[in-house]
Amino acid sequence: MRLEKFSECARILDPRNGFAETFQEIEVRVDPLTGSISRINLARGLRPKQEIKGLEAPIPPDCPFCPQNIEKETPRFPEDYVKGGRIKRGRATIFPNLYPLADLHSVCVFTDSHKLDLNRFSKEEFMEGFKASVDFFRMCAGRGAIFHFLGWNHLPNAGASILHPHFQLIASRAGLKGERELFDACERYWRREGRSYWSDLKEESNSERYVGESDSIMWVAPWAPMGTYEVLGFSTKGAKSIMDLDEKGVEDLSEGVAGVLRGLWDLGVRAVNMAVYSFPESKEWFSLNVRIMARPSGSTTDRAFLELYGSEVGLTASPEAYAKILRSRFRE
Repeated sequence: MRLEKFSECARILDPRNGFAETFQEIEVRVDPLTGSISRINLARGLRPKQEIKGLEAPIPPDCPFCPQNIEKETPRFPEDYVKGGRIKRGRATIFPNLYPLADLHSVCVFTDSHKLDLNRFSKEEFMEGFKASVDFFRMCAGRGAIFHFLGWNHLPNAGASILHPHFQLIASRAGLKGERELFDACERYWRREGRSYWSDLKEESNSERYVGESDSIMWVAPWAPMGTYEVLGFSTKGAKSIMDLDEKGVEDLSEGVAGVLRGLWDLGVRAVNMAVYSFPESKEWFSLNVRIMARPSGSTTDRAFLELYGSEVGLTASPEAYAKILRSRFRE
Protein backbone atom coordinates (compact mmCIF):
# COMPACT_ATOMS: atom_id res chain seq x y z
CA MET A 1 0.00 0.00 0.00
CA ARG A 2 1.34 3.41 -0.95
CA LEU A 3 0.97 5.95 1.86
CA GLU A 4 1.54 9.30 0.19
CA LYS A 5 1.99 12.60 1.96
CA PHE A 6 3.68 15.92 1.43
CA SER A 7 4.11 19.12 3.38
CA GLU A 8 3.34 22.78 2.80
CA CYS A 9 4.80 25.57 4.91
CA ALA A 10 3.13 28.91 5.59
CA ARG A 11 5.24 32.00 6.43
CA ILE A 12 3.56 34.68 8.52
CA LEU A 13 4.50 37.59 10.74
CA ASP A 14 2.87 36.54 14.00
CA PRO A 15 1.18 39.22 16.17
CA ARG A 16 1.51 36.93 19.21
CA ASN A 17 5.29 37.23 18.96
CA GLY A 18 5.85 40.87 18.09
CA PHE A 19 5.23 40.14 14.38
CA ALA A 20 8.33 37.97 14.20
CA GLU A 21 8.48 35.67 11.18
CA THR A 22 7.14 32.21 12.03
CA PHE A 23 6.42 29.06 10.07
CA GLN A 24 3.55 26.59 10.26
CA GLU A 25 3.73 23.17 8.66
CA ILE A 26 0.66 21.67 7.00
CA GLU A 27 0.83 17.94 6.35
CA VAL A 28 -1.20 16.86 3.32
CA ARG A 29 -2.13 13.17 3.16
CA VAL A 30 -3.63 11.25 0.23
CA ASP A 31 -5.93 8.30 0.91
CA PRO A 32 -4.42 5.21 -0.82
CA LEU A 33 -7.84 3.90 -1.89
CA THR A 34 -9.98 6.89 -2.86
CA GLY A 35 -7.43 9.66 -3.34
CA SER A 36 -9.24 11.85 -0.81
CA ILE A 37 -7.17 14.61 0.76
CA SER A 38 -6.67 15.41 4.47
CA ARG A 39 -4.84 18.54 5.58
CA ILE A 40 -3.45 18.42 9.13
CA ASN A 41 -2.27 21.46 11.08
CA LEU A 42 -2.01 20.71 14.79
CA ALA A 43 -1.93 24.43 15.61
CA ARG A 44 -5.52 24.84 14.41
CA GLY A 45 -6.68 23.23 17.61
CA LEU A 46 -5.73 26.52 19.31
CA ARG A 47 -8.08 28.68 17.24
CA PRO A 48 -10.29 31.00 19.29
CA LYS A 49 -13.97 30.17 18.87
CA GLN A 50 -16.74 32.71 19.17
CA GLU A 51 -20.28 31.52 19.91
CA ILE A 52 -23.66 32.97 19.04
CA LYS A 53 -25.10 34.20 22.34
CA GLY A 54 -28.32 35.84 21.20
CA LEU A 55 -29.19 38.94 19.25
CA GLU A 56 -28.59 41.29 22.17
CA ALA A 57 -25.23 39.87 23.24
CA PRO A 58 -22.52 42.54 23.22
CA ILE A 59 -19.77 42.47 20.63
CA PRO A 60 -16.67 40.91 22.22
CA PRO A 61 -14.09 43.66 22.68
CA ASP A 62 -11.25 41.31 21.78
CA CYS A 63 -12.54 40.20 18.35
CA PRO A 64 -9.37 40.29 16.19
CA PHE A 65 -11.34 41.15 13.03
CA CYS A 66 -13.09 44.25 14.38
CA PRO A 67 -11.65 47.61 13.19
CA GLN A 68 -10.14 48.58 16.55
CA ASN A 69 -8.15 45.32 16.77
CA ILE A 70 -7.35 44.21 13.24
CA GLU A 71 -4.03 46.06 12.92
CA LYS A 72 -2.54 44.68 16.14
CA GLU A 73 -4.21 41.27 16.41
CA THR A 74 -3.96 39.82 12.90
CA PRO A 75 -0.81 38.52 11.16
CA ARG A 76 1.06 40.24 8.37
CA PHE A 77 2.51 38.87 5.17
CA PRO A 78 6.29 38.95 4.86
CA GLU A 79 7.42 42.07 3.03
CA ASP A 80 8.59 40.06 0.02
CA TYR A 81 4.99 38.85 -0.34
CA VAL A 82 3.06 42.09 0.29
CA LYS A 83 4.51 45.54 0.92
CA GLY A 84 3.17 46.78 4.24
CA GLY A 85 2.10 43.29 5.29
CA ARG A 86 -1.61 43.45 4.41
CA ILE A 87 -3.80 44.02 1.35
CA LYS A 88 -6.50 46.69 1.68
CA ARG A 89 -9.43 47.79 -0.48
CA GLY A 90 -11.89 50.15 1.22
CA ARG A 91 -13.25 48.27 4.23
CA ALA A 92 -11.62 45.01 3.13
CA THR A 93 -8.36 43.82 4.68
CA ILE A 94 -6.49 40.63 3.75
CA PHE A 95 -3.87 39.00 5.97
CA PRO A 96 -2.41 35.50 6.36
CA ASN A 97 -4.51 32.91 8.16
CA LEU A 98 -3.02 32.48 11.64
CA TYR A 99 -3.92 28.76 11.49
CA PRO A 100 -3.45 27.90 7.80
CA LEU A 101 -4.36 24.78 5.84
CA ALA A 102 -2.11 25.67 2.90
CA ASP A 103 1.09 27.63 2.38
CA LEU A 104 -0.91 30.45 0.76
CA HIS A 105 -4.06 30.62 2.89
CA SER A 106 -5.37 34.05 3.80
CA VAL A 107 -8.36 35.75 5.43
CA CYS A 108 -10.34 38.61 3.90
CA VAL A 109 -12.34 40.68 6.39
CA PHE A 110 -14.68 42.65 4.14
CA THR A 111 -16.97 44.52 6.55
CA ASP A 112 -16.52 46.56 9.71
CA SER A 113 -19.65 44.98 11.23
CA HIS A 114 -19.08 42.16 13.72
CA LYS A 115 -22.64 40.86 13.46
CA LEU A 116 -24.43 40.98 10.13
CA ASP A 117 -27.55 39.07 9.14
CA LEU A 118 -27.73 37.70 5.60
CA ASN A 119 -30.23 40.35 4.54
CA ARG A 120 -27.96 43.18 5.68
CA PHE A 121 -24.87 42.61 3.53
CA SER A 122 -24.32 45.31 0.92
CA LYS A 123 -23.16 45.00 -2.66
CA GLU A 124 -20.37 47.46 -1.87
CA GLU A 125 -18.95 45.29 0.94
CA PHE A 126 -18.77 42.29 -1.37
CA MET A 127 -17.20 44.38 -4.13
CA GLU A 128 -14.40 45.54 -1.84
CA GLY A 129 -13.88 42.00 -0.57
CA PHE A 130 -13.73 40.50 -4.06
CA LYS A 131 -11.37 43.22 -5.34
CA ALA A 132 -9.01 42.69 -2.41
CA SER A 133 -9.17 38.93 -3.04
CA VAL A 134 -8.14 39.50 -6.66
CA ASP A 135 -5.13 41.50 -5.41
CA PHE A 136 -4.14 38.54 -3.21
CA PHE A 137 -4.59 36.03 -6.02
CA ARG A 138 -2.50 38.15 -8.38
CA MET A 139 0.30 38.15 -5.81
CA CYS A 140 0.02 34.37 -5.51
CA ALA A 141 -0.02 33.86 -9.29
CA GLY A 142 3.26 35.75 -9.42
CA ARG A 143 4.66 33.13 -7.05
CA GLY A 144 3.45 30.21 -9.20
CA ALA A 145 0.17 29.49 -7.34
CA ILE A 146 -2.20 29.89 -10.29
CA PHE A 147 -5.28 28.08 -8.91
CA HIS A 148 -7.51 30.33 -6.81
CA PHE A 149 -10.30 29.25 -4.46
CA LEU A 150 -12.47 31.62 -2.42
CA GLY A 151 -14.54 30.15 0.41
CA TRP A 152 -16.88 31.61 2.99
CA ASN A 153 -18.22 30.13 6.23
CA HIS A 154 -20.85 32.44 7.71
CA LEU A 155 -21.54 31.67 11.39
CA PRO A 156 -20.40 28.71 13.51
CA ASN A 157 -23.00 26.30 12.11
CA ALA A 158 -21.32 26.85 8.74
CA GLY A 159 -17.87 26.18 10.23
CA ALA A 160 -16.75 29.70 11.16
CA SER A 161 -14.68 30.03 14.33
CA ILE A 162 -14.96 33.85 14.28
CA LEU A 163 -18.41 35.45 13.92
CA HIS A 164 -17.11 38.55 12.17
CA PRO A 165 -17.79 37.97 8.43
CA HIS A 166 -14.72 36.98 6.43
CA PHE A 167 -13.72 35.08 3.30
CA GLN A 168 -10.93 32.53 3.20
CA LEU A 169 -8.62 32.43 0.19
CA ILE A 170 -6.47 29.49 -0.85
CA ALA A 171 -4.01 29.68 -3.74
CA SER A 172 -2.16 26.61 -4.95
CA ARG A 173 -0.13 25.20 -7.80
CA ALA A 174 -2.45 22.27 -8.55
CA GLY A 175 -5.87 23.20 -7.16
CA LEU A 176 -7.89 21.61 -4.37
CA LYS A 177 -9.39 18.19 -5.04
CA GLY A 178 -12.88 19.67 -5.43
CA GLU A 179 -11.57 22.15 -7.97
CA ARG A 180 -9.82 19.46 -10.01
CA GLU A 181 -12.93 17.29 -9.99
CA LEU A 182 -15.03 20.17 -11.30
CA PHE A 183 -12.48 21.06 -13.99
CA ASP A 184 -12.31 17.44 -15.16
CA ALA A 185 -16.11 17.16 -15.26
CA CYS A 186 -16.39 20.35 -17.32
CA GLU A 187 -13.85 19.11 -19.85
CA ARG A 188 -15.49 15.69 -20.11
CA TYR A 189 -18.90 17.29 -20.75
CA TRP A 190 -17.41 19.50 -23.47
CA ARG A 191 -15.74 16.55 -25.19
CA ARG A 192 -18.87 14.39 -24.92
CA GLU A 193 -21.45 17.00 -25.95
CA GLY A 194 -19.37 19.21 -28.21
CA ARG A 195 -20.31 22.33 -26.24
CA SER A 196 -19.81 23.81 -22.81
CA TYR A 197 -21.93 22.77 -19.85
CA TRP A 198 -22.18 26.45 -18.95
CA SER A 199 -23.59 27.39 -22.36
CA ASP A 200 -26.21 24.66 -21.92
CA LEU A 201 -26.98 25.92 -18.42
CA LYS A 202 -28.13 29.23 -19.91
CA GLU A 203 -31.25 27.35 -21.05
CA GLU A 204 -32.31 27.28 -17.40
CA SER A 205 -33.46 30.88 -17.87
CA ASN A 206 -36.73 29.33 -19.09
CA SER A 207 -37.05 26.78 -16.29
CA GLU A 208 -38.72 26.75 -12.89
CA ARG A 209 -35.24 26.78 -11.33
CA TYR A 210 -34.27 30.19 -12.75
CA VAL A 211 -33.42 32.76 -10.05
CA GLY A 212 -32.21 35.86 -11.89
CA GLU A 213 -29.32 37.46 -13.74
CA SER A 214 -27.37 40.64 -14.36
CA ASP A 215 -25.37 41.58 -17.45
CA SER A 216 -22.71 38.95 -16.81
CA ILE A 217 -23.80 36.53 -14.04
CA MET A 218 -26.82 34.19 -14.10
CA TRP A 219 -28.22 32.46 -11.00
CA VAL A 220 -30.20 29.20 -10.85
CA ALA A 221 -31.23 26.58 -8.34
CA PRO A 222 -29.24 23.56 -9.61
CA TRP A 223 -31.06 20.44 -10.81
CA ALA A 224 -29.28 18.29 -8.20
CA PRO A 225 -28.28 20.59 -5.29
CA MET A 226 -25.24 19.69 -3.19
CA GLY A 227 -26.90 21.13 -0.08
CA THR A 228 -30.03 22.78 1.31
CA TYR A 229 -31.37 25.69 -0.77
CA GLU A 230 -28.21 25.69 -2.88
CA VAL A 231 -27.92 28.39 -5.56
CA LEU A 232 -25.45 28.39 -8.47
CA GLY A 233 -24.19 31.51 -10.23
CA PHE A 234 -21.98 31.51 -13.32
CA SER A 235 -20.42 33.89 -15.83
CA THR A 236 -22.38 34.31 -19.06
CA LYS A 237 -19.66 36.49 -20.61
CA GLY A 238 -16.81 33.99 -20.74
CA ALA A 239 -14.94 34.90 -17.55
CA LYS A 240 -12.88 31.91 -16.38
CA SER A 241 -11.42 33.38 -13.19
CA ILE A 242 -12.35 35.98 -10.64
CA MET A 243 -9.26 37.77 -11.95
CA ASP A 244 -10.97 38.08 -15.36
CA LEU A 245 -13.77 40.27 -14.00
CA ASP A 246 -13.76 43.97 -14.82
CA GLU A 247 -15.39 46.58 -12.58
CA LYS A 248 -18.86 45.78 -13.92
CA GLY A 249 -18.25 42.04 -13.56
CA VAL A 250 -17.29 42.42 -9.90
CA GLU A 251 -20.38 44.55 -9.36
CA ASP A 252 -22.62 41.96 -11.03
CA LEU A 253 -21.14 39.16 -8.93
CA SER A 254 -21.50 41.18 -5.72
CA GLU A 255 -25.05 42.26 -6.48
CA GLY A 256 -26.01 38.65 -7.20
CA VAL A 257 -24.50 37.29 -3.98
CA ALA A 258 -26.27 39.99 -1.93
CA GLY A 259 -29.57 39.23 -3.68
CA VAL A 260 -29.30 35.49 -3.12
CA LEU A 261 -28.56 36.06 0.58
CA ARG A 262 -31.65 38.26 0.94
CA GLY A 263 -33.77 35.51 -0.59
CA LEU A 264 -32.24 32.83 1.64
CA TRP A 265 -32.97 35.01 4.67
CA ASP A 266 -36.63 35.08 3.65
CA LEU A 267 -36.52 31.27 3.56
CA GLY A 268 -35.39 31.24 7.19
CA VAL A 269 -31.69 30.65 6.47
CA ARG A 270 -29.22 32.24 8.89
CA ALA A 271 -25.90 30.57 8.00
CA VAL A 272 -24.30 29.76 4.64
CA ASN A 273 -21.25 28.32 2.94
CA MET A 274 -20.04 29.78 -0.34
CA ALA A 275 -17.31 28.95 -2.85
CA VAL A 276 -16.03 30.74 -5.95
CA TYR A 277 -14.38 28.47 -8.54
CA SER A 278 -11.80 29.93 -10.93
CA PHE A 279 -9.69 28.35 -13.68
CA PRO A 280 -6.33 29.92 -14.55
CA GLU A 281 -6.49 29.44 -18.33
CA SER A 282 -8.91 30.45 -21.07
CA LYS A 283 -10.71 27.19 -21.83
CA GLU A 284 -13.95 26.96 -23.78
CA TRP A 285 -15.27 24.34 -21.39
CA PHE A 286 -15.11 26.40 -18.17
CA SER A 287 -16.84 29.47 -16.73
CA LEU A 288 -16.32 31.21 -13.41
CA ASN A 289 -18.98 29.92 -11.03
CA VAL A 290 -20.21 30.41 -7.47
CA ARG A 291 -22.13 28.05 -5.18
CA ILE A 292 -23.98 29.09 -2.02
CA MET A 293 -25.75 26.63 0.29
CA ALA A 294 -27.73 27.01 3.50
CA ARG A 295 -26.57 25.44 6.73
CA PRO A 296 -28.94 24.23 9.45
CA SER A 297 -29.39 25.89 12.83
CA GLY A 298 -27.35 24.39 15.65
CA SER A 299 -23.86 24.23 17.03
CA THR A 300 -20.48 24.57 15.35
CA THR A 301 -19.80 22.03 12.59
CA ASP A 302 -16.56 20.48 11.40
CA ARG A 303 -17.78 20.57 7.78
CA ALA A 304 -17.13 23.94 6.17
CA PHE A 305 -16.28 25.32 2.72
CA LEU A 306 -13.11 23.23 2.42
CA GLU A 307 -14.97 19.95 3.01
CA LEU A 308 -18.22 20.82 1.23
CA TYR A 309 -16.87 22.58 -1.85
CA GLY A 310 -13.14 21.82 -1.85
CA SER A 311 -13.56 18.05 -1.29
CA GLU A 312 -10.69 18.13 1.22
CA VAL A 313 -10.70 17.83 5.01
CA GLY A 314 -9.00 20.17 7.48
CA LEU A 315 -7.91 18.45 10.71
CA THR A 316 -6.28 19.38 14.01
CA ALA A 317 -5.06 15.91 15.10
CA SER A 318 -2.98 13.26 13.40
CA PRO A 319 -4.41 9.71 13.16
CA GLU A 320 -1.31 8.36 14.89
CA ALA A 321 -1.94 10.57 17.94
CA TYR A 322 -5.58 9.66 18.51
CA ALA A 323 -5.02 6.00 17.58
CA LYS A 324 -2.53 5.81 20.46
CA ILE A 325 -5.19 6.98 22.93
CA LEU A 326 -7.84 4.67 21.51
CA ARG A 327 -5.41 1.74 21.55
CA SER A 328 -4.68 2.25 25.24
CA ARG A 329 -8.37 1.82 26.11
CA PHE A 330 -9.38 -0.72 23.47
CA ARG A 331 -8.85 -3.88 25.54
CA GLU A 332 -9.83 -2.60 28.97
